[in-house]
Amino acid sequence: MGGKSYTIRCSIFATTGSFIYGYDSGIISTTLGQATFPSYFNHPSDNMIGAIVSTYSGGQGVGNLAGGYLGDLLGRKKTIWLASTLALIGAILQTAAVNIEMFLVGRIVAGFAIGLVYAVSSIYNAEIAPPKIRGITVGLQTQLISIGYATSNWIGLFGSFAVGNAQWRIPLGIQCVPAVILIVGLFWLPESPRWLIQKGRYDEAKAVIKRLHSDIGADVNFAEREFEQIRQQIDFEREVTIKSWWALFIKPSYRRRLLLGIGLQVFLQTTGVNVVNYYQTSLFSGVGITGRDVLWVSAGYGMMGPIANAICLCFIDKVGRKLPLAWTSVALVIDMILIMVFTKYFAESNNKVGQGFTIAWMFIFSLIFSLGYNAIQLVYIAEIFPTALRSRATAICAFMGTGVGLLFNQLSPMAFTAIGWRYYAVFVACDAVAAFCFFVFYPETRGKTLEEIAELFGDDLAFSEYIGSGSSHNSDAKTYAIENSQAEEEHAEHAEEKSKL
Repeated sequence: MGGKSYTIRCSIFATTGSFIYGYDSGIISTTLGQATFPSYFNHPSDNMIGAIVSTYSGGQGVGNLAGGYLGDLLGRKKTIWLASTLALIGAILQTAAVNIEMFLVGRIVAGFAIGLVYAVSSIYNAEIAPPKIRGITVGLQTQLISIGYATSNWIGLFGSFAVGNAQWRIPLGIQCVPAVILIVGLFWLPESPRWLIQKGRYDEAKAVIKRLHSDIGADVNFAEREFEQIRQQIDFEREVTIKSWWALFIKPSYRRRLLLGIGLQVFLQTTGVNVVNYYQTSLFSGVGITGRDVLWVSAGYGMMGPIANAICLCFIDKVGRKLPLAWTSVALVIDMILIMVFTKYFAESNNKVGQGFTIAWMFIFSLIFSLGYNAIQLVYIAEIFPTALRSRATAICAFMGTGVGLLFNQLSPMAFTAIGWRYYAVFVACDAVAAFCFFVFYPETRGKTLEEIAELFGDDLAFSEYIGSGSSHNSDAKTYAIENSQAEEEHAEHAEEKSKL
């Protein structure tokens, strides 16, 4: 059995690691909100609370870089398996922590594992998906992240009804379940066909492509043509343009792609999303919500992501990537201004209506963010790089984004203490810059195969037939493809003559 439904099922399963990412990222917020957690660890200081959040991001950054290397060395599938195993170890360490040092080690290990997942899962999904549904296929990763995040908020809320340290140990321990499922189930998941072709394992790659795309558009020859297109382009890039991964920094078109990818990851962090997500319990407390009510509001807040992300996945392959990113950045500017103004006037007041609107703007912030950034950022970055550079380039982009996020996570508690509501002005400015850059500098990638996207950046194509957009291509690349085909025919004839002798 193969085709689109099989591709979607593979994509959903491969992104189970992203569910762990979302859950582990979200559960720390409700964990910090449980009364028994700070008391068990002798009431950690603000700096230690910042360290609990930032060590996870630090581990994630290292995992991002390692994922780029391991994704090429081991393959996409084995790297996801390794990440799942480490995620399980990190979850066990956090759940069983007897002191703050053990808890921090668990956060670092879990963060490293999630860095691997984040760097590789989107690549895997992009490389198994046909052009017409690549947006939704890769976007499933952020949908699982959103669902994991929302689940963690509800689990954290229900955990508050438990007795003693079970309030935070049980919610932390639940993340072990999806990790075990992924570890076992990955044995049945196919490897990325593009990685197999990159390694010269053509027969395996062709079999995977036929199983994944055997029924695309009711075209029985689609899988065969797709295999040839991928093989020709990868061979062309390997022999003509990409002698080593340093080409990412040497060739202007590759540098441009890298800058766009890094920019997108940095813009994502400077929306203020992680500040709102990680410190939401403190922010809600600041507008008059206390006790278990904070967890109820956090649980409702967490539902905004999956709802908006699901809407995004419905239009991402129709509308594209560029305009949703640009217009959601504009909307975030407006919403962040409203959060800033309402926080200034109502955070410390007794005006319940004003405080209610402040919370509403935070909810709307999550809704807007997930309509654009949440799904599209991973889709876009996974699309724009050639196969030989995709894993490491994506890792570099993720690392830079994680580094900026780490900076904000560490500084935000102190910034809120020092300048209060004025801190939101930083994100207003950053969102405005992001909107301008998306409108001006980012090309649209919708509807093209991963190989055809090279032409958007002025690079040559090695194949003579498009299976995606039907555009024209460079004659030098066509010559290479013809010569490559002739060389193969001559090689086959030579082998036949040799066998007769």
